[in-house]
Amino acid sequence: MYYIVKKVEFSNKFKKLFLQKWFGFIKNNCILFCMKNLVIVESPNKVATIKKYLGNEFEVVASVGHFLKMKTDGQFGLGIDFENWEPRYALDTSKRKVVKEIKEALKDIDKVYIATDPDREGEGIGQHLVEYFKIKNYSRIRYNEITKDAIIKAINNPSLLNEGLINAQKSRRMLDRIIGFRLSNLMKVKFKNAPGIPTAGRVQSIALKLVIDREREILNFVSEKYFKLNAKIYQNEQLAYYFNKLADDRKDWILPNEIDEIKKYFETAKKELLVTDVSISRRKVPAITPFKQSALYKKSPLSSSSTQSIMQKLYEGFGDGGLISYPRTDSTRLSQDFINQAQDYINKKWGKEYVATEIKGFSGDQDAHEAIRPTNILLTPELAYQKYPELSESDLKIYRLIYENTLMALISQPIRESKSYEFANGKYNFRQSFSRIVFDGYYVIKEKTPEPIDPDYHKGQIVNVESFNFEDHETQPPARYNEGSLIEKLDNIKVGRPSTFATTVNIIKNRKFVISESSQLKPTEFGFALCDSLIAGFPNIINESYTAKVEEELDKIAENTLFKNNVLQDFWNRFQEEVITASEKINTYHFSTTELERACPECGGTLLIRNNKKGQKFIGCASFPKCKHTESYEEQQEDYQN
Repeated sequence: MYYIVKKVEFSNKFKKLFLQKWFGFIKNNCILFCMKNLVIVESPNKVATIKKYLGNEFEVVASVGHFLKMKTDGQFGLGIDFENWEPRYALDTSKRKVVKEIKEALKDIDKVYIATDPDREGEGIGQHLVEYFKIKNYSRIRYNEITKDAIIKAINNPSLLNEGLINAQKSRRMLDRIIGFRLSNLMKVKFKNAPGIPTAGRVQSIALKLVIDREREILNFVSEKYFKLNAKIYQNEQLAYYFNKLADDRKDWILPNEIDEIKKYFETAKKELLVTDVSISRRKVPAITPFKQSALYKKSPLSSSSTQSIMQKLYEGFGDGGLISYPRTDSTRLSQDFINQAQDYINKKWGKEYVATEIKGFSGDQDAHEAIRPTNILLTPELAYQKYPELSESDLKIYRLIYENTLMALISQPIRESKSYEFANGKYNFRQSFSRIVFDGYYVIKEKTPEPIDPDYHKGQIVNVESFNFEDHETQPPARYNEGSLIEKLDNIKVGRPSTFATTVNIIKNRKFVISESSQLKPTEFGFALCDSLIAGFPNIINESYTAKVEEELDKIAENTLFKNNVLQDFWNRFQEEVITASEKINTYHFSTTELERACPECGGTLLIRNNKKGQKFIGCASFPKCKHTESYEEQQEDYQN
């Protein structure tokens, strides 16, 4: 877009000077001033790519995430204007350089495009940009992938900041500040010499509670013995088939009170089975759902923090566009444009019969986000590895996971044929099923493995048995959560958001509430004590239904069907009383300290092994704060071992 000045004659000297000083050019003796546009994104890693897409009419700068932070002044140090229910912000001093760069970029700008991430936090940052820098002429643009088409489409379809999302972001921020600050401050008073920082939060405390509830299930689990009976049949020399004995409920368990009678019968029973029924059926293998973030965490072979970091890297790309769509999503929807591109690819590569006619998770609703998907279905993992040497082995694993899952969601479902046999020996029944793939469907993208040869029996046939074998078994407790399954659980019960899942898991690990043992999350003594104290003091807050209710209310605030101030005021009125009651209910918890045999070299007092605020061990004097002598625990440990 240009401003045109009246046609006049210009000297060559003026033309040269004009091109050096101003943003525009001279054509047919008319001055054409280009409109100067500024695009503000969150991540500096997007700047060069988006600048390249938009050309010289646009400058691009980054806010580097939030550049304002909530104050810690006012009532209880919460940094909230309680009269108007507004968070009070101050400049994050670590972002002074960023703010200076944005101010400089805003000079002589005609139009600003707010291009922060398409979520609540992105909308909040957008509002901060407009208010802090007093931006008048601006538009909000949103995009789900960093590709030229997506960015140009966003520029051509600008909108305004979403007040509902902004109010939801403010509400979440204030709720989390109130709950986090007040509960954490109380826990710090109640927990003495804790091995980690005794904090609490609306989401992190529920995550801890889930881990502890599961651990208590495991601790209280009483194992039960049961038995299985298999009839072993050789079908040529290579293959052995095992036919499971059926109980009345068609499970293959034999209970302890049944085992003696059954064993006695099969000691003298004929080693044969009568085929009593044969049935054949075909069914489709379940369809694949495109990834939302929690599902990807569960499938990922890496930790949640590593997976999150790699997803962001793939989203931002390597200078010529992103490899995947926006990753912080709870949607399983795919855009029709992408579906069309992928179906064309599938049709050309494998044929029309492989193009899925129904897509699981797909809806016509144009919600804000899509599922996590590759931006270009033609960029296979193999081609991505060749094109981008920057991709690490872990990066490629996550890209392959996303690429293959998306492709499989758009390929027809495989068809499996099952053949089921039922047998009898006296009053005891046996059953076994065999299956084979008759149409490979989305398995076409996987490496093919040979399928075993199925037996071919007919009704009334007598089958010889080599041996009847009894196996001892015990029921097993439920498995502990790993990072992926915990995130999936949080998502299923509507606790937390895609942008906070990985952070939540990191908090409960880093603060020593849980440890990772064989990739499973196990609560510590500290985690048990903290969780029990929080539940005892705040049963109405530290529970799954309350936290899910808050998420529902935040969604309604975003939809403008609930008023932010009413929700927050109602919460505050109840919460004030709960804090007073909880302070009286919760007992003080003293963690034991280990005394060393030698005395303090400065005052002669007792030396103790203690924990600092980060949960790290150090040696300090019991007379602290009068005596401030400390020593490195690691160095002393080495001395003891040598």
